[in-house]
Amino acid sequence: MSFNVDFIGIGSGKCGSTWLYDNLVKHPQVCDRNLKELNYFSDLYDAQSSDWYASQFSACDENQLKGEFSVTYFTYPEAASRIHQDFPEVKLLAIVRDPVKRAFSNYLHSIRKGDIRADHQFSDYINEEWRLAPGRYAEHLEKYFSVFEHQQIHVVITEEFAQDPLQGYRDIYQFIGVDDVAFVPPGYDKQRNVARSYRYLWLENILVRSYRWLSKRGYTKFVKRVTDSAAIAMIRNINQDKNPVPQIDEASRLRLQEYYRPFNQRLETLLEKDLSLWDN
Repeated sequence: MSFNVDFIGIGSGKCGSTWLYDNLVKHPQVCDRNLKELNYFSDLYDAQSSDWYASQFSACDENQLKGEFSVTYFTYPEAASRIHQDFPEVKLLAIVRDPVKRAFSNYLHSIRKGDIRADHQFSDYINEEWRLAPGRYAEHLEKYFSVFEHQQIHVVITEEFAQDPLQGYRDIYQFIGVDDVAFVPPGYDKQRNVARSYRYLWLENILVRSYRWLSKRGYTKFVKRVTDSAAIAMIRNINQDKNPVPQIDEASRLRLQEYYRPFNQRLETLLEKDLSLWDN
C-alpha cells in the first residue's frame, strides 16, 4: 500500500477513547478530518479495498499527521497482523482502564444500543464470560507486541491520564512525532460519551443501531456528519432525563476484581507498570 498513516488507535472500548481522540486531533499538526471508528482492519478489511481506506483521509493536508482510532481493533483476532502487513512502521495507541469499571460501562452501553433489556441485571450480564474478555487487556496487547516493536506501542492508563491529562497529551504528541508537544487541546477537560439516562430508551436504541449498521457498511463519513449535527444533539438533549445513572453493585464489583486479578498481573508484567490503583 503506497498510502501511509502515521498512527492508529487500537482501543480498548469504554476506556475514554473518544475523549482522547477528539483532543488528539485538535493539534494543528494532526489532521482533524481523521474519522474515529473506521473499523477497516476489523469489520471492513475483506469488504473494502486499500484505496477505500486511503480515501478516508483524502481531505487531510499532506503536511499533517494522519491516523484513526477504532476500538474494534483491540479484540479482533486478525487486526494486529493486518495492520502490520499494511503499515509495519505505524505507531499504535492503546487505552485501558480498570476492567471492572469498563465492564459496567459496557453493560450500560449495551442497554443504550438495545443489545440487552433495561431490566437485565449486571450480575446476570457478567455470567457470560465473553462479555468480560475485552477487559483481559494483556491477551489482546500481546498480539500487537508479538508483531510490532515495543517502541511502536504507547499504552495509556485512563486513571493515570486523568490525573494529569496535559502531561498525558504531551507524551502522546511526543510519541506520534509532532513538533509542538506542549500544545494544549482546547476543551481537553470536557469528557465525551458520559453515561446518561433517557426518557425514551427505544429512541436512543434506534439512533445507535442505525449508526452501527451504517458504519459496518463503510458509511463512516456520513455517520460522522449525522452524529455531529445540531439536530441529533437536540434530540439527545431532549431525550435525556434527570434520573441517576445506575451504579455497580458491591457483590459484582468484588466478583469481577477477583476475576480480573490474574489478568491485571499479567498486564503489569507486560507493561512493567504497577496497576494497584485498580484494586481500590
